[in-house]
Amino acid sequence: MIHLFLNADEYLTAQRLAELKAGLGDPEMAGLNTAELTGSQTDIAHILAEASLMPFLAEKRLIIVRGHLDYLDKRMAASKTTDSAAHNEAALWSTRLHEAPDSCDLVFVDHAVDKRRALWKGFTQAAARGQPERKIAGIEALVKSGVAKLEAVATPDAKTLPQWIQQRARKEEISINGEAVAVMADFVGPNLRQLDNELEKLSLYAYKRTITAQDVRAMVSDASEEMIWNLTDGLCQRNARAAMQALCDLRRNDQSPIGMITSIAKQYRLLIQVKTAMQQPGAGEEAIARQLGEKPYPVKKAMGLAGRYSFTELEQIMDRLVRVDMAMKTGANQATEMDVLVAELTKGRM
Repeated sequence: MIHLFLNADEYLTAQRLAELKAGLGDPEMAGLNTAELTGSQTDIAHILAEASLMPFLAEKRLIIVRGHLDYLDKRMAASKTTDSAAHNEAALWSTRLHEAPDSCDLVFVDHAVDKRRALWKGFTQAAARGQPERKIAGIEALVKSGVAKLEAVATPDAKTLPQWIQQRARKEEISINGEAVAVMADFVGPNLRQLDNELEKLSLYAYKRTITAQDVRAMVSDASEEMIWNLTDGLCQRNARAAMQALCDLRRNDQSPIGMITSIAKQYRLLIQVKTAMQQPGAGEEAIARQLGEKPYPVKKAMGLAGRYSFTELEQIMDRLVRVDMAMKTGANQATEMDVLVAELTKGRM
């Protein structure tokens, strides 16, 4: 069987490869019947040679090829004609892939194959050197014809992530309510390995009862980020009561005043970055998160608040935060400095 893991998520790929390895039988024999190849250092002839080796005291071998299709795709995109070395290699890959024997699970793990390009769609090689014109099937056609199986191992997007969390919880027989799922998705984002670890931790914490949003806020490692955003929300909305309540929550969570100032400054810096990014045409939540290297949750929060400030106001706030930080570190009463800061920001005075 030939498996294609395209746009492969690290966690989902590891899970699926573990299932395939388990299917080889005895773990000791599985290790002897598994081989990994680096895509940029191999070709279809070498891959098929590995796949054709007889399994040792097992029914199958597992061959994992990492990055080969990414490598081919980039080289083909950089080529000016379809008779380039890269296109010739792709043609060999396409026409010989079916030669992989049934005694092998052959897995291609790749992350950036572009479905707009020739490797996916297929291409035509012109007649040359006495050879007629050839139409070369792309990955799409090979999947449709059953030569290879396209596996669903892409990272869920923001819309489907809550569903993935629910499915994972059901598989592990963990009870979690919808609000808790939404909070987890916001806190952690599409880091599936961390989400799985957090689900396990929450199930132990809840111990046979349904996991709630309150549990997530208490236990998930990024939960303090929401408390900081609650404070930032209150400040942005000039809501003194909400801001002071968030400040009290942070104090109960043992957040130090200097740590709070650092976190608040980080949020306002993000507001500046997001406000700048939002001026670009077609800038959405996911695109901005990728551009800034941030998780979706803080970007979504920042997008909702950015319109409440001008760039001048944000720069003035950053200057005020620097002064408060300096005062705290040079002998001022830290709790008083925080109280005064919150009062100033909620009244719009810097």
